[in-house]
Amino acid sequence: MNIQGSSFLYGQNGLQGSQNRLDQASQKVAQASTQTVNQRNVNQNEATTNNARYGSPIQDGLIEAKQSELESKANAKVIDASNKTIGSLIDIKV
Repeated sequence: MNIQGSSFLYGQNGLQGSQNRLDQASQKVAQASTQTVNQRNVNQNEATTNNARYGSPIQDGLIEAKQSELESKANAKVIDASNKTIGSLIDIKV
């Protein structure tokens, strides 16, 4: 049975993308937490004018990590539903 282009593949690709975004968010938190006080103050000022989406770099990373978690759960549900659908189709054909 050919399942290319199926919901299983889309769920798998989405899950991999979520993992990549979680890795980036974790790296952002780790980098922000290891900066010195002076560097942190300079970067926070830059972030408020340029790059900040939610607040400090640590807050950005934590929120992005939570978003990745929710995306992963949604993609896992897509994979599960696809698996159940394929399983039921095989049961019918056997």
